Formats: sequence, C-alpha cells, structure tokens
Amino acid sequence: MTGIYEESMFEQVKWEIGMYCAIHKCDMKQWQRGQISRVLSDTTVEVVLLDFGTKEIVNVICLRELEENLKRMRKLALECSLVDIRPAGGSEQWTATACDLISCYLTGAVATIIIQVCNENEKDATQPLPVKIFCKDEAEQSVDISEYLISKGLALRNRRVHKIDTSAVVPEEYLEVGLKQESSVLNKLTPETESIPKTSVPKQEVLFSRSEQNETKECKTKSVLKSRPDRIYKPPLVPDEETFQALISCIGDDGTIYTIPKSLEKVLNVLMADIQSNFKCLGLLEPYCWRKGEACVIRGPDTMWYRGKVTEVVGGAIRVEYLDYGYVEKIPQCHLYPTLLYAEIPPFCIPCQLYKTVPIGSFWQPDAVELLQELLMARVVEIHVMEVINCSEKCLEDNFEISFEELLLEVETPVLPPYTLPSPPLPGECFPVKVKHLVSPNEVYVCLDSVESTEGQNDTEDGRVDWNSETESLDQVLRRCNKDVDSLPFLTDFRTEMPCLAEYSDGLWYRAKLLSIKDFDPVTILIQFIDYGSTKKLPTSRLRQIPPVLMQYPAQAVKALLAGFKPPLRDTEKVRIPYCPEWSMEALWAMVDCVQGKKLFASTLTSSPEFTIFLYNNEQKLVHLKLIEMGLADLYE
Repeated sequence: MTGIYEESMFEQVKWEIGMYCAIHKCDMKQWQRGQISRVLSDTTVEVVLLDFGTKEIVNVICLRELEENLKRMRKLALECSLVDIRPAGGSEQWTATACDLISCYLTGAVATIIIQVCNENEKDATQPLPVKIFCKDEAEQSVDISEYLISKGLALRNRRVHKIDTSAVVPEEYLEVGLKQESSVLNKLTPETESIPKTSVPKQEVLFSRSEQNETKECKTKSVLKSRPDRIYKPPLVPDEETFQALISCIGDDGTIYTIPKSLEKVLNVLMADIQSNFKCLGLLEPYCWRKGEACVIRGPDTMWYRGKVTEVVGGAIRVEYLDYGYVEKIPQCHLYPTLLYAEIPPFCIPCQLYKTVPIGSFWQPDAVELLQELLMARVVEIHVMEVINCSEKCLEDNFEISFEELLLEVETPVLPPYTLPSPPLPGECFPVKVKHLVSPNEVYVCLDSVESTEGQNDTEDGRVDWNSETESLDQVLRRCNKDVDSLPFLTDFRTEMPCLAEYSDGLWYRAKLLSIKDFDPVTILIQFIDYGSTKKLPTSRLRQIPPVLMQYPAQAVKALLAGFKPPLRDTEKVRIPYCPEWSMEALWAMVDCVQGKKLFASTLTSSPEFTIFLYNNEQKLVHLKLIEMGLADLYE
C-alpha cells in the first residue's frame, strides 16, 4: 500500500459511513486499510482499521479512496466476543474495570482461540465471532479468560436458553383506537384494582427482591406486582386513521418525537389518577440488581408515580424511560420499584420520526434537537402517518414439560432448602453454651454445647440430638471439602438466604448464607457464617456452591437475646456502637470479657418470637450483673 499511496495527492471526497478508504498513519509512516464508521464533521471522520480492529479519529487529509483490488481482500482482524458470560452487576455494558483487565491480559499476548460455532448455518458475518480464549499466565498455565473474569467478580455465566422459532408466528393485530374505546380501556382498570385487598398484596403475587424466598414486605397497592415480570408492556396503540391530532410530550436526543393522541388524553389522566390513589409505596430501599429493559414504577421529581422501564444501569443511578410520556432521565435507585403495572394497558406515548428526514452526519446535533423542542414541545399537532415500523411484536412463551430432576440439571446452582436450626431446650432447663459472636451486649450467637448436659442421655428416646457427634461429623466433611474446594463451582445464584461456602480470612472455607449485595462494581456480597454468627463482605470469587451433604447439619450458631438487663438510661460513655447506638462500646467490650473463653450456662426464657435466654457463668451467676455494677447497663424489671 505504501507503493500505491506514497506519492498520491489529496482529493476532495464526500465521505459517508461504510465507505472504504486508505488511511495514513503518520506516527508509523504506514498506509492501512480502513472503513468509515462515523462522520463527525466535514473535515473529521472516525475510521475502523480493517486489519487491526482499532478505531482512529483522523482528518480527511489523511484519507484516500481505497483501490478496488484492496477492497476484495478479506480483513485480517476478526471481531470476536466471549461466549457464555455476561457483565456482572446487572448492566448490559461491560465495566471499564473489566475492559482494562482484558486489555492488560491480552494485548500483545499469543492466545488460543476456539470458535464456538457448530455449523456453517449458525455463522452470521454481521455479528462478532463467538469464541473462547485461552492464554498462558506467569506460571505458563493455560487460563480461560471467561473463567478468569468470573473469578474476579467481573462476569457471570449465561444461563442456557431455548431458541423459539418465530417464523410461523402471526403478529398480534393492532387494537383500535378512538374515543369509543375510553370506556373499554377504563373497564380494563377495574378488575385489577378491585380483585386485590387494599391493605397488602398476597405473597404469591408480590416479589420485592431477586430471591423468591425473601420475606415479602407489605405495600399498600392494589396492582399486581412482580419482581422479574415474564411479560412486557404491549406496543403503543397507533390510531388506524392516517391523520390524527396529538400532543407532543417529549423530543429525544436522537430526534425521536414522542406523541400522545388527543383521543387518549382523558384515558391517560384516569390511569395516572388511578396509579396515584392505589400505589402507595416508598420505593425499593433494599439492594436490587436492575436489568436493562426491566419494567418499573418511577417516582418522578413531582412525587408522582409513573410507569417506566430501565434503559441503562449507570453505577449507583438508573437511566429510565417514562413509558406514557417518553421522558428519559437518570434517577437514584431508591426512586424506583420493580414491577409490571397495568400490563394490559399499552403505553400511551407513540415514538415518531420525521418521514424521509435524515440529520447531517447521520445523528442529530444538539442545536437541531433544541430547535425541534422549541417548535413542538407541549403543542397539539396534526400527524400524518406515512409508515408504521415495528409497532407490534407479540410476546412469545416457550412451554416445556420437564420433571423436577431435569430442572435441577438445568440450573447452575442447585436448588437447596434453607439451613435448619436446632430445637431450643425446654424453658427452665439449664444447658451449657458457647458464645460464638456478639452483636451487642444483649444479642449474641451461641452454640449449644451439650458435653455435660447430654452425657448419659445419648441413648434416650426423647428425640434429643448429640451435638458433639454432629459437630465432629460436620468438621470432618468441611475438612474434606476444603481439600477439594477448587473442584467446587463458583456461586452463580445470589438470592437472599442462599446457602454457600465462603472463604474466611484464615484461608479456610466455612458454611455461610447470603444476606445482601453490598456493591456492584466490583460485586461484593454480605454473608453470614451460620456456624459462628459473624458476618463478612466478600467478592464473588470467594463464594462457592455448597455440597448438598453439608445441608443435613443444622446451623451451629443460634441467635439469642439475653434477658434481665437493658441499656442504661444515663450513660456518660461517648463512643457508641454504630449499628446499635443505644449501647456503648465500653459495654460491648465488658460483655466480651465476661463470655470470651468462659464456661457458660443458659436457661431458656422464651423460644418465640425470639429465642431469649438467661446467661450464667461457671459460678451460676448472671453474666450481666458485672455490666450493671459498672453502670454500663440497667436491671430490667
């Protein structure tokens, strides 16, 4: 190419997207093949280098028209994508951390690429080539880049999905629009709002988090709510008339004009009034993994609720679209609620484009968008429908007959029951315990230590459990699992209360359960070690799927409230427990001194609703008496 273009002279060419060119790389003193990907101005374009895959923004002076014989040669750079993984954190976009990690690991490296295409019919030249990439690390060991990203918490495995043949599907006919339909649309609102009690929504119809096992929270709403709705909103209702009047509600940055037909304006007002009166909620305050395209309810700046959907997950904020008005904005997660609201009523806002009007440079400039807003916003206009594009896409469902055993084989993380808890001793009975973890002076996690209390009772028929033998068996299984921990798959299901194995700071793996997702970039999970009661925030790389054999043992640490004392009314200590400010840190350390490494006994006061005990030392004295003597607690009368 240097021989062809070295002596060439610049000629004025009107460059357009998709045109082939020769680009002069001044820093390398080379001519390379390229293709125009974006026209930024009359003098600046973005070019994709066909033989390297990189993009360059250059002045048109550095470009020449590509010779025909050079166009026929296939490009040397293959566009590839890693298969079977997706970005972690709920976003459809890869984070900068993940991109930097891949770039650092692969740039300039010699890698083995395995193309994941079964036959020629599955190939699509317009899509990146699905591949697996293996590269050697510092120890000359072959590393799967996909598995490496998963181990770093930057990617998750894709679940296997079944393809649906849509060739024989007949599109759903459009619903008729007009003032005559106002009564029928309003009638659709009535069954949904009258069939559900006003006080709360039934558990089987409300899922407020990713976990189907999460305890449902009461919410004063009459609408059917779902956390991960299988359905989607219908497409907007397009009037049958070729000409109709509409109100311009929004102008998008891409030049899209959002309109609301005047014939449906009253119906929209009725729907909005119904949403405000029936949906009473504070928004989702718990951690939640949002997905692009997910339906939601939005609390707008005017404190009103709107139907919407997620368009992008941006760090701690979510970019959403108001379905009935067309607005797009970025708002905090606490102003959203994951639900499909009035799914049978299509969005009232119709996105439109100016017919046969293309912006200069193939994208709308900000000043052009501002002009459209000045001319059209909040005005009633007459719309002439010239062409209807993709206004009806029927939602398909794939039904399978599958046994429970086959279903278990399909999921990456086995469906496991929650951990069982040991039955508490009878009220009034004294039994030995070990304090495993302190949350506050009057909230602890104890292990039922039956060395003395069950001695000679192992052969009784009262249904008691020999906790020592259980613990020994559990320890043996845990030791065996620690030896083979590398063979255990990583955890891929992050629902609340999900059993798992978690790596502690000593490098050993212990039984645990998930409490919540704390961070999303990178993903970190708050877990609780169920045999000790302590909690820890860990990356996903330190969580493994738990072998089912470990689920047969009850949790060794039981949460217990200590009776007989309470926080002092007058406390001069200034340093407080952050998560329990009614207690001072001095009281917590005093209680640690009372129980750490001591032989303790307990007697059950109540087992419901909270397991409450009196805690005694080896001299059969209540341990909290020392705190009362020090003025760090008051006697509970």
